[in-house]
Amino acid sequence: MYGASIDALPDHSDPSYPDRVAVILAGLRKLLGSLSDAAGRSRNSPSVIVALSGVRRRYDEVIEYASTGPNATLGQRLYVARGRAKLSTKEAANGVGLRKDLIEAVEAEEPATEEETTRIKDLIAALGG
Repeated sequence: MYGASIDALPDHSDPSYPDRVAVILAGLRKLLGSLSDAAGRSRNSPSVIVALSGVRRRYDEVIEYASTGPNATLGQRLYVARGRAKLSTKEAANGVGLRKDLIEAVEAEEPATEEETTRIKDLIAALGG
């Protein structure tokens, strides 16, 4: 289902791209949560792990491309910069004096205060993003 929607996305410079990719990424985050929960159960199967891996890879591909567009969100840029730096959300948060749950919320497109946004932008810049 998501594959067809992803394949139908326009170029990230298209005015409709930000809204369309936001819906897809939100859906993929929910799917990732469900698959991660399923993978954490003692009675999981290899198919769950394979599905989780595939969705994570696809999510990373989509957000990586979105983060390079002219309308990239703070959350998209943070996710990609943190991932490239191989930092956990906790490590990134500690590095700029923020809470882990705030980093996770921003990556899920939740708003941050002006001060938090400044710190996050500083982190992205320091990580080369």
